[in-house]
Amino acid sequence: MTESSHSARLVSALADPGRLRVLSRVVLAGPAGITQEDLDAAEPGSTRALARLIATALVRRSDDGRLTADHEPFAQALRPAARQDERGRPAALAALFTADGRLTSVPVRRELRRALLEYLTGRMFRTGTVYSEGEVNIAIRQYWDDCPAMRRYLVENGLLVRTADGSRYQVAA
Repeated sequence: MTESSHSARLVSALADPGRLRVLSRVVLAGPAGITQEDLDAAEPGSTRALARLIATALVRRSDDGRLTADHEPFAQALRPAARQDERGRPAALAALFTADGRLTSVPVRRELRRALLEYLTGRMFRTGTVYSEGEVNIAIRQYWDDCPAMRRYLVENGLLVRTADGSRYQVAA
């Protein structure tokens, strides 16, 4: 979910006075929470509002049925989005590309390489589409000339799966 759609869902969930009342009851119950019965007694007909608050993760239902408020959706909405360069690449990867968009190198550092491979997979391939080896090579060649090495990186990192004979590829589920 994108940052803006997450924030929109959060605001939408809080835009109804009935849901705000239900959420306030749950928040005021504190860490111990409140039972569904106590909530229904205080806010009759709260079932639909509660369902929406649970779906938005503003309220959690514990194994014993108690309802508690969760601050994490607010924290998530306030986190800054990952910085991107003018081409929409994550800022941490920008230095790996030339001005015309080709890779200058493949990082040795595992975390940075994984981020690069995830970015490239998202740019080059569609989930659910089966590609021939030639089609994969054409996609890779836009960014890097060593197609066999890049295919291997994508498969070894679990981003692409290939048939046993290596003739067909698709984005890993």
